[in-house]
Amino acid sequence: MRVIRRVVPGIVLAGLALPITLAPAPAQAAPVPVGHLAFVTGNGVLDIVAVMSNGTTTDPVKLGPVTKVAKPKTVTVSGLVVSADKDWLGWSEQISATGKDGEVRYLGSRVVVRHMYDGKTAVVHANAVLLGFAGHTLVTTGAYNKRLVMKPTPHLVRIPGNAYAVATYPHGIVDVKFVDQGAKAAVDHEQLRLTTFAGRHTVLHTYVIGKTYRNVGANVDAVSPDGRKLLVERGNHQDFDGLGPSSLFDTYSLRSATHARHKLGHYGTDKAQWRLADATFVGAHNTPWLAIHSAPKKSHSGDYYVVRGYVVSYSHGQWALQDDHGIAVAGNSDGYVVVQDGEWQPVPNSDAGEYRPVPGGFALLRGPHGGHYLRKVKGTELVWVVKPDKKAPEGT
Repeated sequence: MRVIRRVVPGIVLAGLALPITLAPAPAQAAPVPVGHLAFVTGNGVLDIVAVMSNGTTTDPVKLGPVTKVAKPKTVTVSGLVVSADKDWLGWSEQISATGKDGEVRYLGSRVVVRHMYDGKTAVVHANAVLLGFAGHTLVTTGAYNKRLVMKPTPHLVRIPGNAYAVATYPHGIVDVKFVDQGAKAAVDHEQLRLTTFAGRHTVLHTYVIGKTYRNVGANVDAVSPDGRKLLVERGNHQDFDGLGPSSLFDTYSLRSATHARHKLGHYGTDKAQWRLADATFVGAHNTPWLAIHSAPKKSHSGDYYVVRGYVVSYSHGQWALQDDHGIAVAGNSDGYVVVQDGEWQPVPNSDAGEYRPVPGGFALLRGPHGGHYLRKVKGTELVWVVKPDKKAPEGT
């Protein structure tokens, strides 16, 4: 289960709520395959379904967890990442146990990768955050940035350098390097870079960071599957601690010689304190769709209320509200996007102030043929895997 802390940074927007109307699908000869959707259920199981354009799906097939434990230990899946060609799927498996006092104790984790056509699976014992795939190479972050090497046996190898990785792109990682300005400097400088596995750096932009809590270095950002667009969040990234104004967003063109930067600004108002929870790209033009959340508010008793999530998009120079109860979103290049309804709830007995996403109703498929509920899908995380013309993989 994906969990976001209010206090610990890096582990891991306000508007008028409008009703979402499901447009009736136009008459067509037959529904067409959209693709295969992998999703983590509310209890941490990884399932996959084949999706048709009219919202019908196959029965869910279980892919994970693959780690076997005995009670009272449990294993949950989180951190889904997929290669650009949809051939490889990666995830993390968290092992935990609940004590008699109700406190959840984490006992370790595994990094898992699966080839989606032949079903071959590799497991590495590692406490790491999955960043994404550079080509077919899985990249993780944590104390160090590492890449998964499959031979002679699967293991993680450290990537040279100590810059903070925020995303992967086809040839390596997107990272942020702090540029020391001296102890008396009033501002910080942070370089956003493309860094190959061979150690070659291309600086996209140097940010001047004041006292606005809008650093670029402590977050997982996103690169479009075709490798053409990078989305960067600029925020304080202590997600549920409420520090600083709403996050700003930039995009960069990764295929142009100039790596043109486009300032998207923020959704809603500064004081709403919107933060990024999930990001995806929709359609041939890579329109950004974001699942965002605000900072939690305290009740009179001192407890925190649940946090509402929104799904928004940015197109033609403006933000648009797409769903006012969204916790996760997954789009593809054919213009189909799945939005998961839900909210963020405080984790009981959590001293670290953690929040977890909780699905509400069924996920909603939106696309060229209108909107349709996927009545076998409720997930905390969603990714498109396996091309539509391929057979769904066999499960565990």
